[in-house]
Order: sequence, then C-alpha cells, then structure tokens
Amino acid sequence: MLDNIVAGKVLIATLNSWRYLAGLSLFGMLFSLMLFLFGDSVTLLFLLSLSFGILCQYFCWRLWLDCRLFGILYQSPTESHSFDTAINMLWNKNGDNTRSLTSRWIGARGQLRFGGIALFVQWLIIILSVAVSRF
Repeated sequence: MLDNIVAGKVLIATLNSWRYLAGLSLFGMLFSLMLFLFGDSVTLLFLLSLSFGILCQYFCWRLWLDCRLFGILYQSPTESHSFDTAINMLWNKNGDNTRSLTSRWIGARGQLRFGGIALFVQWLIIILSVAVSRF
C-alpha cells in the first residue's frame, strides 16, 4: 500500500508543509526579537522562544530533506537498495542499514509532529512574553 505512487504523492504533499512551519516560526522569532528590543520582555522568555524557533527550523530542514528524498525514492522504487547505500555512505553508517518504507513513513511523521510541537511551544512562550511585558 505505501509503495503506491499515490501514497508517495500524499506523503510529499504533506511534508511540503515545512514551508508553513518555517514561515510561522521565523515570524515568531522576529516578533519575539522586536518585543525583546523595544518592549520590556523577560530575557529568559526571549531565549526560550528563540531556542524553540531554532529547533523548529531544524525540523523544517529535516522535513525539506525528507520531502526531497521521498521524491527520489518514489521515482525509482526498485532502487531502494541503492538509495539506502547512498544514504549510509553519506551519513557514514557501516553495514547493511536498510529501512522499510513503513519505518521511513513513521520517521517522517515524527519529524512533522516534532516540528509542529516546537512551533506550538514557541508561540506559547511568545504569548507569555506579551502577557508579562510592558510596552
């Protein structure tokens, strides 16, 4: 079921949501920076907001990479062994480290979930910063 080209297109379309996560996170970091520079924001809240923003950007990069890699994998599904060999060589992993398509989907879903959680926590901290700051 997951090796179907339609399933791959659905996954890639979903992983393309990294753009929205990245945009909202960057906006949050800029807003937090402006609040810190021009308001009376707490330094700890600013640093926490910035940290979760950077964490969200990391997950966005991973989602972008997964989106591209799944595109390659679904273009040539019979070449999964060559795909795994290239990935293992790139990340300096020894041995026959092959993964099933199901485990790849679970990993991509986890990346998307963690990116969304990082964005949510970042914005909770920003809202808390607004609540405790004095303009």
